[in-house]
Amino acid sequence: MATSSSSSSSGKAALLCTPDKKKETKSRNAWGKPPKSIYHPGRRRRFLTSSRRIGVGFSSSSGDEDDENVRTSSSSSSSFVKLTCPICTRRVLEEKTKDVCCGKTWTIERKNAYEYTDLEISRNANSFREAKLSGTSLFETPIVSNAYERGWRDSFAWAGFPGKEKEFDVAMRFVRENTNQRQQQNQKQQLGEVVLDVSCGSGLFARKFVDSKAFARVVASDFSENMLIEASQFAREENIDANVITFVRADVGRLPFETGSVDVVHAGAALHCWPSPTQAVAEISRVLKPGGTFVASTFLDPSANLNNDDLTKPFSDFFRDAKLGTGGAFNRFWTEQELKDLCQMVGLEDFKRERERQYILFAVKKNSVRCEDDDEVEECDIVLSMDEKGQ
Repeated sequence: MATSSSSSSSGKAALLCTPDKKKETKSRNAWGKPPKSIYHPGRRRRFLTSSRRIGVGFSSSSGDEDDENVRTSSSSSSSFVKLTCPICTRRVLEEKTKDVCCGKTWTIERKNAYEYTDLEISRNANSFREAKLSGTSLFETPIVSNAYERGWRDSFAWAGFPGKEKEFDVAMRFVRENTNQRQQQNQKQQLGEVVLDVSCGSGLFARKFVDSKAFARVVASDFSENMLIEASQFAREENIDANVITFVRADVGRLPFETGSVDVVHAGAALHCWPSPTQAVAEISRVLKPGGTFVASTFLDPSANLNNDDLTKPFSDFFRDAKLGTGGAFNRFWTEQELKDLCQMVGLEDFKRERERQYILFAVKKNSVRCEDDDEVEECDIVLSMDEKGQ
């Protein structure tokens, strides 16, 4: 993977989060709206920095370039998604040798000729240790990370998972169906510029996204450092182009990417492991471009084997409340209706799915965003209202 000339001989470089050199537009509402929305359909878009920026693949571009000029160039170093400080999420990280953002310095670490950027907030904690559920901590161990693509993932067949190839094919079909609607409006030919594979594990599906050549950039993100090491090793063994794939260590509940910067987010067999699915899916909705797709697979509760959700709802409620079967890799099981509700709560709609026994793969789209030029206001389908007393 190409590195900046500011990288040190030790293979590490710091990422500085700096304020915009340009004048920022102040918030016009009482909800703490960030300065000037990132995505304005039908208009030329400006980024929040005017200096050298670090993006997917760590390829920089001049700050004087317009977004359209960057995105319409070849699918090599010009296409990128910008990494942000995971604390404030409002500052784009620049590649520097020192200095900090929000009191922290972010680094790039060399692993097997590939690089991953560690943007997980607690990475340098001393005595503080946040309590983790087993579905999170289990996959941080070297043994499980090593076993994941060497039999662990294939064992999901007991629940109805169809196998990696078919699962990927269905996921891509859902993405194409959603993307074709956008292509008709935007006259684009490719499926997207950036796909983010969250909780990527050993990078199994991230590599498949690279092989599909449907996206200019593939970002493989996971909370587990050992999983990212495995992912980079597999990428090296398969000679994956390091200029196309990028590894980022991050918390799915605090994604270090700009709002509205990702075309597709994929999460394979992951939602049952997340400690806070609501927070995670809200973050996914935030980073998706308007009209972008979130596609994911996970485990339904055991009552799904009866294939009658209305009849088995009392059993599903019992499984959830009693937490039966949880522990190990499972923080929880799902029902189809819960997944629908979860997505709708954060503005993800048009739910479609395929399921078999306890396996479900679903896809949703992010609501479109309407921008009013006069006030620079983003409007979503989520409405905040007050009663007559203003409370």
